[in-house]
Amino acid sequence: MVTLKINSARVGFWALNLGLLTVLLIQAVPFHIFAADSLLVNRFDRISNSVAGSTATHTFGFTMANTTQAVGSISFEFCSNTPIPNTACTVPVGFDAISAALASQGGDVGFSIHPVSTSTRIVLTRPPLNPLGVQSAYQFNNIINPTNAGSYYVRLQTYSSSDGTGIDIENGGVVFAINSAISVNAEVPPYIRFCAGVTIVSFDCSTANSFFIDFGELSTTATSKASSQFVVATNAQSGYTVSLSGTTLISGNNVIPAMAVPAAPTTGTSQFGINLKANTNPAVGSEVVGPGTSNASAGYDTPDQFKFQNGDTLVSIGNSNSNRKFTVSYITNISPAQQAGVYATTISYICLANF
Repeated sequence: MVTLKINSARVGFWALNLGLLTVLLIQAVPFHIFAADSLLVNRFDRISNSVAGSTATHTFGFTMANTTQAVGSISFEFCSNTPIPNTACTVPVGFDAISAALASQGGDVGFSIHPVSTSTRIVLTRPPLNPLGVQSAYQFNNIINPTNAGSYYVRLQTYSSSDGTGIDIENGGVVFAINSAISVNAEVPPYIRFCAGVTIVSFDCSTANSFFIDFGELSTTATSKASSQFVVATNAQSGYTVSLSGTTLISGNNVIPAMAVPAAPTTGTSQFGINLKANTNPAVGSEVVGPGTSNASAGYDTPDQFKFQNGDTLVSIGNSNSNRKFTVSYITNISPAQQAGVYATTISYICLANF
């Protein structure tokens, strides 16, 4: 609430609510291991998603250096204890390759997944052919990662048989890492920014200057005028409402009547009113400025038409809105019969969030 006195006023600021932004960062980190006694060379495993329990794509690459023996099958066995072939294999907890699909292959090709494949071992099969001695790559989709973070191994073996049985021709191992997901939290607090003064530079509330308006001596032949300003902004989804609270000009029991409906000022008639527009009769006020979209409410949005009603809404908008600066124009006239005295009022401008 901002109180603007024809004697004094105060400025207030509102800050409301909380916001939460959650971002999930995922980093695939493939690792490679080479066994000194292996004949498979240039081995690697590129994993698309290293988050525990997630579905991932594995792309395996290697070169079959032995081109003199026909290869009828390739085995990819997933273990949690060691990459060394032909040793006991510990099944990774949560890992599942039963739905793995061979999405692409290059180099030594012609393979398909053999029915003997299991949830932890994929066997590729083809009619036996001698390897080309080139870099080969095999991409498998729909593999479920282990549920625990850590390092896991894949044993690579080639066979003359079509089903991954017998003595392997070449072998080797690779390792891949499974990581816990990293969450980053940040807070963007919703707010309502509101300030008022006789003048405000740009949208800088710290420059709000004075809260006292002096009409000076009122006249029966000329409309007295004055102005003040307020700045409002919010990032709250529901927007805001600015209303007024106060009375017309009063001196003891003597009253200058408020303009109950929008009307043009009339000299020689006792009246008090405001609007939020640039006026020519009299020349006072300014249009709203700022990158936001809120505007003056009905009754206060027509140039040269003034009104004053306690509790009226001056501005209302139902969404987040950037800075807007409104200029409030005040006018007063008196009749020849208006009683003498010092007339004053206190007007409060109230900004509340919409719910």
